[in-house]
Amino acid sequence: MDMEAIANLLGVSKTTVHYAIWNTGRLSDQTRKRVLKLVQSMGYRPDGLARSFRRRRTDTLGVVVVTLTNSIHAHLLEGVESVAQQHRRAILVACSHGRSEVERELVDVFLEKGVDGVVVVPSDPAQNHDFYDGLLKQGVRLVFVDREVPGLNVELVSTDHEKGGYMEAQHLIKLGRKRLVCVATRSPEHRSTSVRERLLGIDRALREAGLAAPIVLGTDPPDFTVHEQYGYDVMRVFLKEGSGRFDAVCAVHDGLAYGAIRALTEAGLRVPKDVAVVGFDDQDPSAYFQPPLTTVRQPMREIGMEAGRLLFRRLSETGTTATRQRIVLEPTLVVRESSGTPQVR
Repeated sequence: MDMEAIANLLGVSKTTVHYAIWNTGRLSDQTRKRVLKLVQSMGYRPDGLARSFRRRRTDTLGVVVVTLTNSIHAHLLEGVESVAQQHRRAILVACSHGRSEVERELVDVFLEKGVDGVVVVPSDPAQNHDFYDGLLKQGVRLVFVDREVPGLNVELVSTDHEKGGYMEAQHLIKLGRKRLVCVATRSPEHRSTSVRERLLGIDRALREAGLAAPIVLGTDPPDFTVHEQYGYDVMRVFLKEGSGRFDAVCAVHDGLAYGAIRALTEAGLRVPKDVAVVGFDDQDPSAYFQPPLTTVRQPMREIGMEAGRLLFRRLSETGTTATRQRIVLEPTLVVRESSGTPQVR
Protein backbone atom coordinates (compact mmCIF):
# COMPACT_ATOMS: atom_id res chain seq x y z
CA MET A 1 0.00 0.00 0.00
CA ASP A 2 1.37 3.43 -0.96
CA MET A 3 1.01 6.85 0.62
CA GLU A 4 -1.88 7.86 -1.63
CA ALA A 5 -3.88 4.76 -0.68
CA ILE A 6 -3.34 5.48 3.02
CA ALA A 7 -4.49 9.08 2.51
CA ASN A 8 -7.64 7.90 0.74
CA LEU A 9 -8.48 5.43 3.50
CA LEU A 10 -8.16 8.12 6.16
CA GLY A 11 -9.77 10.89 4.15
CA VAL A 12 -6.73 13.16 4.44
CA SER A 13 -4.19 14.57 1.99
CA LYS A 14 -0.95 12.84 0.99
CA THR A 15 0.87 15.78 2.53
CA THR A 16 -0.75 15.02 5.90
CA VAL A 17 0.38 11.39 5.64
CA HIS A 18 3.87 12.58 4.72
CA TYR A 19 4.06 14.90 7.73
CA ALA A 20 2.89 12.18 10.10
CA ILE A 21 5.40 9.63 8.78
CA TRP A 22 8.37 11.99 8.81
CA ASN A 23 7.39 13.75 12.03
CA THR A 24 7.40 17.19 10.40
CA GLY A 25 4.82 19.90 9.95
CA ARG A 26 2.07 21.05 12.26
CA LEU A 27 -0.39 18.24 12.82
CA SER A 28 -2.54 17.61 15.86
CA ASP A 29 -1.42 14.68 18.02
CA GLN A 30 -4.72 12.98 17.25
CA THR A 31 -4.21 13.21 13.47
CA ARG A 32 -0.59 12.10 13.68
CA LYS A 33 -1.44 9.09 15.86
CA ARG A 34 -4.33 8.14 13.59
CA VAL A 35 -2.09 8.15 10.51
CA LEU A 36 0.75 6.28 12.20
CA LYS A 37 -1.61 3.65 13.57
CA LEU A 38 -2.82 2.78 10.07
CA VAL A 39 0.70 3.03 8.64
CA GLN A 40 2.01 0.55 11.20
CA SER A 41 -0.95 -1.79 10.85
CA MET A 42 -0.47 -1.93 7.08
CA GLY A 43 3.29 -2.46 7.39
CA TYR A 44 3.97 0.54 5.14
CA ARG A 45 7.49 1.85 4.74
CA PRO A 46 8.66 4.34 2.11
CA ASP A 47 10.44 2.31 -0.52
CA GLY A 48 14.09 1.83 0.38
CA LEU A 49 13.87 4.19 3.30
CA ALA A 50 13.26 2.03 6.37
CA ARG A 51 16.28 3.39 8.21
CA SER A 52 15.26 6.94 7.36
CA PHE A 53 11.74 6.21 8.55
CA ARG A 54 13.10 5.36 11.98
CA ARG A 55 15.30 8.47 12.05
CA ARG A 56 12.54 10.75 10.67
CA ARG A 57 14.83 12.09 7.94
CA THR A 58 16.12 11.00 4.55
CA ASP A 59 19.40 12.94 4.34
CA THR A 60 18.27 14.41 1.02
CA LEU A 61 17.39 17.89 -0.18
CA GLY A 62 15.12 18.85 -3.07
CA VAL A 63 16.20 21.56 -5.51
CA VAL A 64 13.76 22.97 -8.09
CA VAL A 65 15.26 25.23 -10.77
CA VAL A 66 13.68 26.68 -13.89
CA THR A 67 15.96 24.96 -16.41
CA LEU A 68 19.33 23.28 -16.76
CA THR A 69 19.94 24.62 -20.28
CA ASN A 70 21.84 27.63 -18.97
CA SER A 71 25.04 27.66 -16.97
CA ILE A 72 23.82 29.86 -14.11
CA HIS A 73 21.59 27.13 -12.68
CA ALA A 74 24.36 24.58 -13.11
CA HIS A 75 26.65 26.78 -10.99
CA LEU A 76 23.82 27.26 -8.47
CA LEU A 77 23.49 23.49 -8.13
CA GLU A 78 27.25 23.13 -7.67
CA GLY A 79 27.04 25.51 -4.75
CA VAL A 80 24.11 23.76 -3.06
CA GLU A 81 25.65 20.34 -3.65
CA SER A 82 29.03 21.32 -2.21
CA VAL A 83 27.38 22.31 1.07
CA ALA A 84 25.19 19.19 1.03
CA GLN A 85 28.30 17.01 0.71
CA GLN A 86 29.81 18.67 3.76
CA HIS A 87 26.70 17.62 5.69
CA ARG A 88 26.68 14.13 4.13
CA ARG A 89 23.46 14.83 2.28
CA ALA A 90 22.43 14.19 -1.33
CA ILE A 91 20.28 16.43 -3.53
CA LEU A 92 17.38 15.64 -5.85
CA VAL A 93 17.03 18.04 -8.79
CA ALA A 94 14.07 18.87 -11.04
CA CYS A 95 13.13 21.60 -13.53
CA SER A 96 9.87 23.54 -13.50
CA HIS A 97 10.46 25.01 -16.99
CA GLY A 98 8.94 28.23 -15.66
CA ARG A 99 5.51 26.69 -15.09
CA SER A 100 3.94 27.33 -11.71
CA GLU A 101 1.79 24.21 -11.70
CA VAL A 102 4.80 22.00 -12.51
CA GLU A 103 6.76 23.70 -9.74
CA ARG A 104 4.02 22.84 -7.20
CA GLU A 105 3.91 19.23 -8.33
CA LEU A 106 7.68 18.86 -8.07
CA VAL A 107 7.82 20.31 -4.55
CA ASP A 108 4.99 17.96 -3.53
CA VAL A 109 6.84 14.98 -5.00
CA PHE A 110 10.01 15.88 -3.13
CA LEU A 111 8.10 16.23 0.14
CA GLU A 112 6.38 12.90 -0.41
CA LYS A 113 9.82 11.35 -0.84
CA GLY A 114 10.75 12.76 2.54
CA VAL A 115 13.34 15.39 1.65
CA ASP A 116 14.59 17.30 4.67
CA GLY A 117 14.18 20.68 2.98
CA VAL A 118 13.68 22.35 -0.40
CA VAL A 119 15.55 25.03 -2.37
CA VAL A 120 13.40 26.65 -5.07
CA VAL A 121 13.88 29.16 -7.87
CA PRO A 122 10.23 30.31 -7.99
CA SER A 123 8.80 30.76 -11.46
CA ASP A 124 6.11 33.35 -10.73
CA PRO A 125 5.82 36.08 -8.08
CA ALA A 126 2.18 35.38 -7.20
CA GLN A 127 0.64 32.16 -8.52
CA ASN A 128 2.10 29.83 -5.85
CA HIS A 129 1.80 32.23 -2.90
CA ASP A 130 -0.92 30.26 -1.10
CA PHE A 131 0.83 26.95 -1.80
CA TYR A 132 4.08 28.05 -0.18
CA ASP A 133 2.24 29.81 2.63
CA GLY A 134 0.60 26.49 3.47
CA LEU A 135 3.93 24.65 3.44
CA LEU A 136 5.51 27.21 5.75
CA LYS A 137 2.63 26.85 8.20
CA GLN A 138 3.26 23.10 8.15
CA GLY A 139 6.90 23.68 9.10
CA VAL A 140 8.53 22.81 5.77
CA ARG A 141 12.13 24.06 5.55
CA LEU A 142 12.24 26.22 2.44
CA VAL A 143 14.76 28.58 0.79
CA PHE A 144 14.08 30.72 -2.28
CA VAL A 145 16.96 31.52 -4.63
CA ASP A 146 17.36 34.38 -7.14
CA ARG A 147 13.66 35.32 -6.95
CA GLU A 148 11.00 35.59 -4.29
CA VAL A 149 7.27 35.38 -3.70
CA PRO A 150 6.40 38.68 -1.99
CA GLY A 151 4.54 38.55 1.31
CA LEU A 152 6.05 35.29 2.57
CA ASN A 153 8.40 34.84 5.53
CA VAL A 154 10.90 32.74 3.56
CA GLU A 155 14.68 32.55 3.44
CA LEU A 156 16.00 34.25 0.30
CA VAL A 157 19.42 34.34 -1.34
CA SER A 158 19.86 36.48 -4.44
CA THR A 159 21.94 39.00 -6.30
CA ASP A 160 21.16 42.70 -5.90
CA HIS A 161 19.23 42.73 -9.17
CA GLU A 162 18.26 46.39 -9.06
CA LYS A 163 21.88 47.40 -8.57
CA GLY A 164 22.90 45.17 -11.46
CA GLY A 165 20.33 46.77 -13.77
CA TYR A 166 21.48 50.22 -12.66
CA MET A 167 25.12 49.31 -13.37
CA GLU A 168 24.48 48.11 -16.93
CA ALA A 169 22.36 51.13 -17.84
CA GLN A 170 24.84 53.54 -16.26
CA HIS A 171 27.64 51.91 -18.27
CA LEU A 172 25.73 52.53 -21.50
CA ILE A 173 24.94 56.11 -20.51
CA LYS A 174 28.63 56.82 -19.84
CA LEU A 175 29.36 55.57 -23.38
CA GLY A 176 26.94 58.19 -24.71
CA ARG A 177 24.00 55.88 -25.42
CA LYS A 178 20.71 57.72 -24.97
CA ARG A 179 17.81 55.52 -26.14
CA LEU A 180 17.56 52.05 -24.63
CA VAL A 181 15.46 49.03 -25.52
CA CYS A 182 15.06 46.34 -22.84
CA VAL A 183 14.36 42.74 -23.80
CA ALA A 184 12.49 41.10 -20.91
CA THR A 185 10.79 37.74 -20.51
CA ARG A 186 7.04 37.52 -20.10
CA SER A 187 4.34 40.14 -19.76
CA PRO A 188 4.54 42.64 -16.85
CA GLU A 189 2.10 40.83 -14.53
CA HIS A 190 4.06 37.55 -14.70
CA ARG A 191 7.64 38.80 -14.62
CA SER A 192 9.76 37.33 -11.85
CA THR A 193 10.89 39.63 -9.06
CA SER A 194 14.48 39.42 -10.35
CA VAL A 195 13.44 40.75 -13.78
CA ARG A 196 11.26 43.46 -12.25
CA GLU A 197 14.14 44.65 -10.07
CA ARG A 198 16.58 44.71 -13.00
CA LEU A 199 14.16 46.87 -14.97
CA LEU A 200 13.74 49.19 -11.99
CA GLY A 201 17.52 49.65 -11.83
CA ILE A 202 17.71 50.44 -15.55
CA ASP A 203 14.85 52.93 -15.28
CA ARG A 204 16.43 54.63 -12.25
CA ALA A 205 19.74 55.15 -14.07
CA LEU A 206 17.96 56.69 -17.06
CA ARG A 207 15.86 59.01 -14.90
CA GLU A 208 18.93 60.22 -13.03
CA ALA A 209 20.55 61.02 -16.37
CA GLY A 210 17.45 62.88 -17.56
CA LEU A 211 16.81 60.34 -20.33
CA ALA A 212 13.57 58.73 -21.48
CA ALA A 213 12.36 55.50 -19.91
CA PRO A 214 13.41 52.36 -21.80
CA ILE A 215 11.24 50.69 -24.37
CA VAL A 216 10.48 47.32 -22.78
CA LEU A 217 9.79 44.32 -25.01
CA GLY A 218 8.15 41.26 -23.47
CA THR A 219 5.15 38.98 -23.92
CA ASP A 220 4.24 35.48 -22.72
CA PRO A 221 5.97 33.14 -25.19
CA PRO A 222 4.99 29.44 -25.30
CA ASP A 223 8.38 28.37 -23.90
CA PHE A 224 10.21 31.33 -22.45
CA THR A 225 13.03 29.15 -21.11
CA VAL A 226 14.49 29.17 -24.65
CA HIS A 227 15.86 32.67 -24.21
CA GLU A 228 17.95 32.78 -27.39
CA GLN A 229 15.01 32.12 -29.72
CA TYR A 230 12.75 34.44 -27.77
CA GLY A 231 15.28 37.29 -27.81
CA TYR A 232 15.68 36.84 -31.54
CA ASP A 233 11.93 36.77 -32.18
CA VAL A 234 10.94 39.84 -30.15
CA MET A 235 13.82 41.95 -31.48
CA ARG A 236 13.05 40.90 -35.05
CA VAL A 237 9.40 41.93 -34.65
CA PHE A 238 10.40 45.23 -33.04
CA LEU A 239 12.78 46.04 -35.88
CA LYS A 240 10.15 45.20 -38.51
CA GLU A 241 7.65 47.49 -36.82
CA GLY A 242 10.15 50.36 -36.97
CA SER A 243 9.09 51.67 -33.58
CA GLY A 244 11.71 54.41 -33.35
CA ARG A 245 15.44 54.97 -33.14
CA PHE A 246 17.53 53.38 -30.40
CA ASP A 247 21.24 52.92 -29.79
CA ALA A 248 21.42 50.33 -27.02
CA VAL A 249 19.82 47.09 -25.87
CA CYS A 250 19.68 45.84 -22.28
CA ALA A 251 18.69 42.18 -22.11
CA VAL A 252 17.61 40.84 -18.71
CA HIS A 253 19.31 37.48 -19.48
CA ASP A 254 22.39 36.72 -21.56
CA GLY A 255 20.45 34.29 -23.75
CA LEU A 256 18.08 37.10 -24.75
CA ALA A 257 21.10 39.19 -25.70
CA TYR A 258 22.46 36.40 -27.94
CA GLY A 259 19.17 36.24 -29.83
CA ALA A 260 18.81 40.02 -30.03
CA ILE A 261 22.32 40.37 -31.51
CA ARG A 262 21.48 37.89 -34.22
CA ALA A 263 18.31 39.82 -35.13
CA LEU A 264 20.20 43.13 -35.15
CA THR A 265 22.92 41.69 -37.37
CA GLU A 266 20.40 40.27 -39.85
CA ALA A 267 18.79 43.71 -40.03
CA GLY A 268 22.13 45.23 -41.03
CA LEU A 269 22.85 46.89 -37.68
CA ARG A 270 26.40 46.63 -36.35
CA VAL A 271 27.06 45.62 -32.75
CA PRO A 272 28.42 47.64 -31.03
CA LYS A 273 28.99 50.43 -33.57
CA ASP A 274 25.31 51.07 -34.28
CA VAL A 275 23.74 49.42 -31.24
CA ALA A 276 25.45 48.52 -27.97
CA VAL A 277 24.19 45.36 -26.28
CA VAL A 278 24.45 44.36 -22.61
CA GLY A 279 23.22 41.16 -20.95
CA PHE A 280 22.76 39.89 -17.40
CA ASP A 281 24.09 36.72 -15.68
CA ASP A 282 27.50 36.18 -17.34
CA GLN A 283 26.72 32.72 -18.60
CA ASP A 284 29.68 30.60 -19.64
CA PRO A 285 29.37 31.25 -23.44
CA SER A 286 29.20 35.05 -23.03
CA ALA A 287 32.97 35.55 -23.05
CA TYR A 288 33.22 33.59 -26.32
CA PHE A 289 30.17 34.95 -28.12
CA GLN A 290 30.76 37.23 -31.13
CA PRO A 291 31.11 39.94 -30.17
CA PRO A 292 32.00 38.96 -26.58
CA LEU A 293 29.09 40.08 -24.41
CA THR A 294 29.23 42.84 -21.82
CA THR A 295 27.11 41.58 -18.95
CA VAL A 296 26.38 41.67 -15.23
CA ARG A 297 27.84 38.69 -13.40
CA GLN A 298 25.86 36.90 -10.72
CA PRO A 299 27.92 34.86 -8.21
CA MET A 300 25.69 31.82 -8.66
CA ARG A 301 27.93 29.23 -6.99
CA GLU A 302 28.22 31.43 -3.91
CA ILE A 303 24.45 31.98 -3.97
CA GLY A 304 23.91 28.21 -4.02
CA MET A 305 26.31 27.74 -1.13
CA GLU A 306 24.56 30.41 0.95
CA ALA A 307 21.21 28.79 0.21
CA GLY A 308 22.55 25.43 1.37
CA ARG A 309 23.96 26.93 4.57
CA LEU A 310 20.67 28.67 5.35
CA LEU A 311 18.73 25.47 4.84
CA PHE A 312 20.98 23.42 7.10
CA ARG A 313 20.85 26.14 9.74
CA ARG A 314 17.06 25.91 9.75
CA LEU A 315 17.13 22.13 9.81
CA SER A 316 19.01 22.30 13.09
CA GLU A 317 16.30 24.46 14.67
CA THR A 318 13.07 23.33 16.26
CA GLY A 319 11.04 26.54 15.90
CA THR A 320 9.54 27.80 12.63
CA THR A 321 8.34 31.31 13.51
CA ALA A 322 11.63 33.25 13.43
CA THR A 323 12.07 36.02 10.89
CA ARG A 324 13.85 34.56 7.91
CA GLN A 325 17.11 35.84 6.51
CA ARG A 326 17.56 37.69 3.22
CA ILE A 327 21.07 37.42 1.84
CA VAL A 328 21.80 39.72 -1.11
CA LEU A 329 25.14 39.38 -2.89
CA GLU A 330 26.87 42.00 -5.03
CA PRO A 331 26.75 41.83 -8.84
CA THR A 332 29.78 42.67 -11.00
CA LEU A 333 29.78 44.51 -14.33
CA VAL A 334 31.94 42.62 -16.86
CA VAL A 335 32.81 44.90 -19.80
CA ARG A 336 33.48 43.23 -23.14
CA GLU A 337 33.20 44.20 -26.82
CA SER A 338 29.40 44.15 -27.30
CA SER A 339 28.94 47.53 -25.57
CA GLY A 340 31.92 49.12 -27.33
CA THR A 341 32.02 52.87 -27.77
CA PRO A 342 29.34 55.07 -29.32
CA GLN A 343 29.30 55.93 -32.97
CA VAL A 344 30.37 59.51 -33.67
CA ARG A 345 27.43 61.32 -35.19
